[in-house]
Amino acid sequence: MDNEKPESGLNIHVLGLSYIYSYLSCEGYTIYEVNTDPNHHSQILAERANKLILVAVRTASHPEVGTIDKAKKERLIKESDQLNAIPHFAGIAVTPLETNNLGIDGSTKGQEYEVTFNGITTV
Repeated sequence: MDNEKPESGLNIHVLGLSYIYSYLSCEGYTIYEVNTDPNHHSQILAERANKLILVAVRTASHPEVGTIDKAKKERLIKESDQLNAIPHFAGIAVTPLETNNLGIDGSTKGQEYEVTFNGITTV
C-alpha cells in the first residue's frame, strides 16, 4: 500500500505528467521522450506537423498551480535551442475530489482528482 499522501510532490507530478501526455497524444503529437524527474527542467519531447516541442510540466495541489523557476526556464530554453525545438510550459493544479473508497488516510488507490489546466504556453 502506498503510504505517501496523494498531495505529495511525486504523486502530484505523475498525475500532471500523465494528464499532459494524454493531452498531447489526443492533439496528434508523437511523444518521443518522457522524463519523470520533477526536478528536471523538461519532461516531454514531442512532435506534430514537423514541429518539435520540449515541455516543462509542473503540478501543484489546489489552490496552487505549478510554476517553473527562472533557472529551469533558462535551461529549458537552452536545450530547446540545441534540439531546434520550441520550449513550452504546462502549469497544473490538482484537487482530490473525495476521500478514497477505503477511507485510509494517505492511500491514492481509488482517489479521483479534478485537474485545472489552462493550456500549454510557449516560453
